[in-house]
Amino acid sequence: MVELDDAVEHEGLEHLTRIEADLEEIKRRTPSPRHAIINGLFQGAGALVGGVVALVMLGWLLSLLGIIPGLGHIVEALQSATSHFQR
Repeated sequence: MVELDDAVEHEGLEHLTRIEADLEEIKRRTPSPRHAIINGLFQGAGALVGGVVALVMLGWLLSLLGIIPGLGHIVEALQSATSHFQR
């Protein structure tokens, strides 16, 4: 009976040791809250910039195809307004 108890205790300790090692691995791979926030900010900024670039490229392409004919006039008006402020 004593041998059985020792075997069960030894097996339990081995199991707990494996659990502890697994928890340490999870802890090592999990980013800190600060790291997660910084990554989230960069991903949000990247998505915003990418979306703006995609919309500009789409508008430019549609302007070249003549689907949005008034876009050229808007660009000219913006260029004249910005050149007026630069003087």
